[in-house]
Amino acid sequence: MIAIQRIRKTVLWLGMFLPLAALVATIWVAHETNGQFGTAFAAVTQTYKVLNLLEATQAHVADAETGQRGYLLTHREDYSALYKTAMSAVNNDIQQLKILVQGNSTQEANLNQLQNLVNNRLASNPVANDNQPLGKLAVTLTDQGRDTMNQIRSVLFRMREQEADLLVVRQQDAEARFLFDQTALFALVGVTAIALIAIVAVLLRLEHLRQIVTICAWTGQVKHEGEWVRLEDYLKQQFGLSVSHGLSKEAAEKMTQEIRREGTPSGPR
Repeated sequence: MIAIQRIRKTVLWLGMFLPLAALVATIWVAHETNGQFGTAFAAVTQTYKVLNLLEATQAHVADAETGQRGYLLTHREDYSALYKTAMSAVNNDIQQLKILVQGNSTQEANLNQLQNLVNNRLASNPVANDNQPLGKLAVTLTDQGRDTMNQIRSVLFRMREQEADLLVVRQQDAEARFLFDQTALFALVGVTAIALIAIVAVLLRLEHLRQIVTICAWTGQVKHEGEWVRLEDYLKQQFGLSVSHGLSKEAAEKMTQEIRREGTPSGPR
């Protein structure tokens, strides 16, 4: 009975501890899942921002080149205004790109090259070149300008390609993290369910042990399902126990005393 009570207490503590531990683990995994998924989602969103910003930069560079060329050839103020607005947008785009690609050495190198090309080709204000001959300006715009603009477009295209590849990697990483975290959550739920089922099974087994067993006071047999069976057979059928026999201290002392009495010679008759 004492052993059964100890088992009941152990099972009770396990029944309280295991589900609680599984619950804490589930909460921790859910917290980690949200954090990792949020990080992966932020990385994907940042990549989309870079791609959109590269598209806008290319459009602004084209506007700046158009404004510069148009003003140098026509001296119209609307081309000068277009150039100033576009150059301001280009510089702003480059500053934002520096923040977004920070830590990516490849894209940082591309961005430095892009800024150098923009400075060499578009940074000079066309108003300052009003006194140059139109023929010289035409040569500059058609030869050097064409090559430089092609280089700018090449750098922007290369940056978009690298960001597109990075986007695929980050999306795959986000999906892999999500699947792993969901699998871990399902595994924890399964472990919790198995632990609860095992605890309930043990408790039912212990409850079965508490049932009253009728033992014959004379033969020591156990009444089981309407039949009298030996105690050894009952323990083996019900609990799978193998029974061995021994001799208690009291029985050994009693047997020793009886042997001594039987071996003591009787007095004269």
